Amino acid sequence: MTSVIFGAACSPSAASFVTNKNAKDYRHRYPEAARAIEGDIELGSKEEKTLGLRWFYESDEMGFRTHPRDPKDVEARTPTKREVTSAVMSTFDPMGLASPVLIEGKALIQSIWRSGIDWDDVILEKDEVAWKRYMENLRMLQGLRIARCFSCCSTEGELHTFTDASEKAYACTVYWRQKTDESTYRVTLLAGKARVTPLRPVSIPRLELQAALLGTRMAQAIADELDIAVCRRTYWTDSSTVLTWIKTDPRTFKPFVAHRLAEIEESTKPQEWRWVPGSQNPADDATREAPADFDHTHRWFNGPEFLTWDESRRPKPRTFKQEPSGEEKEAFLVATARTADARPTPDPHRFSSWVKLLRATARVLQFIELCRPRKESACVSRQLEQQDPTWRTTRAKQPRSTWKIRTPEAPTEAWLPLDPPHLKKAEKILLRSSQGESFGEKDPERHPKLRRLDVVMEDGLLRLRGRIDAAQYIDAGCKRPIVLDGKHVIARLLIKHYHEAFQHGNHATVMNEVRQRYWILGLRSIIRATAVRCQWCKVYRSTPRLPPTGDLPIERLRHGEPPFTCAAVDYFGPMTVTVGRRHEKRWGVLFTCLTTRAVHMELAASLTADSMLLALRRMAARRGMPKVIYSDNGTNFVGANKELKQAIENAREADVVSRAAQMNIKWKFIPPGAPNMGGAWERLVRSVKTALAVTLKERHPREEVLHTLLLEAEHVVNSRPLVAREESWESEALTPNHFLIGRSCGAPSIGDYRDEDLTGKKNMESGEAYGRPLLE
Repeated sequence: MTSVIFGAACSPSAASFVTNKNAKDYRHRYPEAARAIEGDIELGSKEEKTLGLRWFYESDEMGFRTHPRDPKDVEARTPTKREVTSAVMSTFDPMGLASPVLIEGKALIQSIWRSGIDWDDVILEKDEVAWKRYMENLRMLQGLRIARCFSCCSTEGELHTFTDASEKAYACTVYWRQKTDESTYRVTLLAGKARVTPLRPVSIPRLELQAALLGTRMAQAIADELDIAVCRRTYWTDSSTVLTWIKTDPRTFKPFVAHRLAEIEESTKPQEWRWVPGSQNPADDATREAPADFDHTHRWFNGPEFLTWDESRRPKPRTFKQEPSGEEKEAFLVATARTADARPTPDPHRFSSWVKLLRATARVLQFIELCRPRKESACVSRQLEQQDPTWRTTRAKQPRSTWKIRTPEAPTEAWLPLDPPHLKKAEKILLRSSQGESFGEKDPERHPKLRRLDVVMEDGLLRLRGRIDAAQYIDAGCKRPIVLDGKHVIARLLIKHYHEAFQHGNHATVMNEVRQRYWILGLRSIIRATAVRCQWCKVYRSTPRLPPTGDLPIERLRHGEPPFTCAAVDYFGPMTVTVGRRHEKRWGVLFTCLTTRAVHMELAASLTADSMLLALRRMAARRGMPKVIYSDNGTNFVGANKELKQAIENAREADVVSRAAQMNIKWKFIPPGAPNMGGAWERLVRSVKTALAVTLKERHPREEVLHTLLLEAEHVVNSRPLVAREESWESEALTPNHFLIGRSCGAPSIGDYRDEDLTGKKNMESGEAYGRPLLE
């Protein structure tokens, strides 16, 4: 291999080693080249730099690069906010080894930020003094050298964490304590961290707690990364308040303190926390002004002196009197009186079915019966043992009663079957419990809810006494039903049982079946509420939600224009008329105003386009020319006769549309297959057909009489009220005739005609005879 991999961690050292080896191996052949290589190496730098950190590999020491990126004249004048921030942030200290010096820069940035100046404004005079002091300390940091190796051997060691806080900052520092021989210990700084206090004022005890939490997190992170075993952890603080809090239940404090104590409790133990005097706490160096003699011999790097001593010479633990700190929760004493639940049956609130509750109660009674023989046999055993001490060895062994049995059909164990007596007894106990909780145990007959009922106590149950006691062939439960309160849970379970047993029937059916045995107060409302809560009834009796209706077209809302400005047309029929001695077909043409809902009737002799246009011209001559006309699309007449469908299709031809355009009419067709969009005129066609069906039936009047009947049907439809009268004293309702003729009046009949006039030769008489049922 003649090359090294670019970017590999070992590449620089491998290349340097090969160069030196070649210089030594070929010195006798190339002395000048060897001297040049060796001279170049000696003149080279003896340190490595990484992100501002310096490693002096010959002495295996670490240092800091503290050359700010600001202009060179920044120290000769007052710097700006931007220049101060750049200078402070240019020093990289990931391990917090220089925290006592660098925390001054962070506090300076906070002070400048609090002043509110802009980025390119010069700092205030008070901040300039702090700035100059920080730059002097930064120059002192330039010559600092710290030993990189902290462990002298690979044996286990101890972690000691110190925390402290002040109004300026809070900090922590972690030391590695390792035994070198029998009586000496080596203490080395592993890491430190300092933070400035928040802008919002915080009490000193809370800041001390924040420092303790910061130290806990840092010690846990270091312990996770170390490959050397940590045999002991010790946490030191000079705050008696924090020590008291840590040894107290976090739930007794307010949220701020409680949350931080809970996190500390997860990573540490109360017995690991110790008290240290403030004068011996190295973390205090990062919360005050930067020390003037900050070098490798400072206490910050070597820890307090007592860590190098034996444990017997350490500061003695002190006991502190717990005093109120203002962080405790307010304690409330609540006196509660609890009575023992003497319920002999299972709690009915825990059951959703009457059958399950009944069977569970029956199982309890069955268990009591199985336990009772054992108790009786124990009493007999004591009596027999007093008479004959040897009776246990001579007696025959009796089978032991059990809850479960084995049968040839079921070789595995099965539950004992429930007998009807068990179920009846369980039902009686449940009903008696319901009555006792609803009406009281003492004198339930006098309860206010039973004041209007004639109740009597029979066999421990309240029953309603009626007037059919003498009736024969009637069940006793029907004569005197059991009284229950409908609000009790047992009564509700009973009603739910009957509701499901009778296939979720109507209320009358369920009520009739319940009253065969029970008289439940408020039965009707409870049955209705049970049906409302029933999930089956909700699913299978629910009605689909109607889709939302669309907005009305603009043609339906033109109230300021004359009637029939926007109209719709439709055909209906055919109707047979008598012409001479033959019968011919005629069709009704209905025009309706989309705004006033008035109708106009015309009679068409054929289904041609010309006949329809003539009807349109007659309507326009009497009502005015429409601007917009709507009509069906031919597919709406599926099932109608072929000729009518052909007429609508002819109306869509270019001839009709073009001639309508000449009349200044805009013709619109509804979409195919959407008859619901033509409901505005389809409903009026039905009204006209209903009116004509009363008069025509199977008769064939003359054409002139049919035309008269159509106009009278038009008058009847136009006399319908558009809105209902809300008050009886209102004179009349609003009708389409109010928009057409200004009033709503019926057409009086001229004379009195009989049914015989239908076959008369006078059109007047036959017309009146036909129209009399219509006007009535």
